[in-house]
Amino acid sequence: MPRKPDVAASRPGAEDAGGGKLVAPSASRNAAAVAQAMARLLADVSDGAVLEIGSGTGQHAVACAAALPRLTWLPSDPDPAHLASIVAWTAEASAPNLAPPLAMDATEPWPETPAPLRAVYSANVIHIAPWTVAVGIVAGAAARLSPSGKLLFYGPFYDHGEAGDGNRAFDASLRARDPAWGVRDIRDLAALASGHGFSFLRRLEMPANNLILVFER
Repeated sequence: MPRKPDVAASRPGAEDAGGGKLVAPSASRNAAAVAQAMARLLADVSDGAVLEIGSGTGQHAVACAAALPRLTWLPSDPDPAHLASIVAWTAEASAPNLAPPLAMDATEPWPETPAPLRAVYSANVIHIAPWTVAVGIVAGAAARLSPSGKLLFYGPFYDHGEAGDGNRAFDASLRARDPAWGVRDIRDLAALASGHGFSFLRRLEMPANNLILVFER
């Protein structure tokens, strides 16, 4: 089983806000933009659930659930501290479509979900984890998504070996911390997804040199 990163590694700069709640400054900055993008990308999905892989602090889950009230948002994470934070954020949000978090490792068999999965979403995970985690996410999504379901990744990426100076420096810092980590290349993720029956649908430019990559069955 791949080593699970600790809270500091998986959400750099996460701050303890008390009561189990963690706050990641980057999530505070980008949650609204991510939620707006997800609302556009999933505008044609009228029911069912979105499974978020590696929800971290829970800030994206709260924002996305509010932006997609017709869908059930299912946060998940393997880290106990993250799960406690998601619970705290969920309780504060009181969003009826925001489900309790699932304790799950994407590389292991996925638990049953309370509603059919229309989308699987993962933000800022695959660059701070071994490649086997990306494989687990794609394989799990292929096995569990409904027909025409979407697989979405948010974060920094190389584009066929090309990236700006900021993402190159970030990649170098990640690999210095753990050689199994690193900013992934769109072509490698697309090849992995294609091998599991997904087509690369589109890319969406996001603030701070991030992208949302959308794959569809």
